Amino acid sequence: MYWQSNILAIIILGFSLTAKAQDSTIVPLVKEQTSAVVELRDDIYTSPSLRVYQRQNTYSQLATSFRKYTQNQYLQQEGSGNQTFTVYSETYQKYPNSLTIWGNAYYNSQQLYNVKFNETADYHLVYPYVMADSVGGNLKAETYAFSGGMAKEIGRYQLGFNIDYRGLQSYRDRDPRPKNISSEINLALSASRKISDKYALALDITGTKYNQTNKLTFVSELGQPLVYHDAGLGVYNQLLSGSLTSAWYNGTGYKIGLTISPVSYQGFFGGAILQNSTIRKKTSKLQGVEVYDAGEIQEQIVSANTGYLLEKDKHQFIIKATAQSVKRKGIEAIFDVRDSEVGIYKISSAPRYLHQYEIYNLRGVYGRTGGVIDWYAGLEGSWEDHQQKYALPDREMAYQHANVNADLTLRKQLGSTLLTLTGNIQRKENLSNNFFWGNIDSKTAIYSMLNSNFTYLTTSTTGYGGSIRIDFPVTKKLACYLKAAYDVKTSIEKQSFNILAAFQF
Repeated sequence: MYWQSNILAIIILGFSLTAKAQDSTIVPLVKEQTSAVVELRDDIYTSPSLRVYQRQNTYSQLATSFRKYTQNQYLQQEGSGNQTFTVYSETYQKYPNSLTIWGNAYYNSQQLYNVKFNETADYHLVYPYVMADSVGGNLKAETYAFSGGMAKEIGRYQLGFNIDYRGLQSYRDRDPRPKNISSEINLALSASRKISDKYALALDITGTKYNQTNKLTFVSELGQPLVYHDAGLGVYNQLLSGSLTSAWYNGTGYKIGLTISPVSYQGFFGGAILQNSTIRKKTSKLQGVEVYDAGEIQEQIVSANTGYLLEKDKHQFIIKATAQSVKRKGIEAIFDVRDSEVGIYKISSAPRYLHQYEIYNLRGVYGRTGGVIDWYAGLEGSWEDHQQKYALPDREMAYQHANVNADLTLRKQLGSTLLTLTGNIQRKENLSNNFFWGNIDSKTAIYSMLNSNFTYLTTSTTGYGGSIRIDFPVTKKLACYLKAAYDVKTSIEKQSFNILAAFQF
């Protein structure tokens, strides 16, 4: 099988990541890991050349988890939930020679429920240009991935890099039978300089390469549903529907980021990122003959953040504001029929699909430690504005919503054991929405799909959840923690359950 030669490599990497044992108590490490302030603080130091400042405690971890969630309202192309089993390893180490090394690897096995109108993997990357039919069903998927990097201090400079790779296959054992294999690799190069004793300025450049092979077959002799290639909001080119059941996606992208961060967890921070990517799709019959350029996805993301961090004595505080603007265009191939012998051929291309949205978010967390109970209280609010359009035929979907979230973390040390409890409540409120696809027959499956997706995206809902984590030592050099979490969202009837067990060295 495609994955068997790689699973051994993941296991070996997992053992190598956990090879460095620690003699010190687990308490400082666990307190850092379970801090709601640190959870948000980590985002400030994601640049490879700033990772040296990300954590105070080094660690290695080997974990396994199981998660299951289901919901009654959902995006048809992504399914009504999934069941996931994951094996995961991670390390973060600092060495006396000013060298910082980090890495992680994971393998997961998934069962995705009720995926329809999408027979292609990585929907969030390749939409709207997916192969589709109205039957669909449950999917099986396997993913393996690794990521790692290092940073080295040279005077007032830090030089770093990070490379990550993700491979995925998804398939179904009954008609329709997709077999999708995709891979994505990212390489980031980074340099930072201390501009004072308090701050460091970092520049990151990241390159991305993406590929996917998407094939669909049928075994039944009783017929098959119409296979088509979605172009956005349920529109498809009839010239490409029917027998074209193979597709290939090839993409490249880049990201440039500039970040200023405090080096001692006290001070202001900020950053800006520009990201561009292009993914091209080709399609053909299963035998690989008569290959056609189906379309091209162009996406630009511009984001910025700013905030303030203060960790002093028993007090911890962080506030962070972010803004993101995304513009995603679908450049569709236009075909014509020359004659019956030549068949269809591409004559031009034109931008037909557009999805653009803006997200503004503000989150603050305050915590106090050293008392009878350590506690953290967080408050978050966001506003989103989404608009999708397709031209000729004209279709449109637009909506705005606001989100508010409040959360509380409580932590208590009981001898050598630490107990951490979290709870949260959230509200998503739809502020406005509208749609137009009056040119579709209301009796068709595509019409029902569009209405179902629109209902899900514009439904106001209340959510709440919580988790419990127990950390305890096993030996002087080995610690363990167990964690369970449960979340509910009312209007869409979503339930999520997760359990995790991990060893830390």
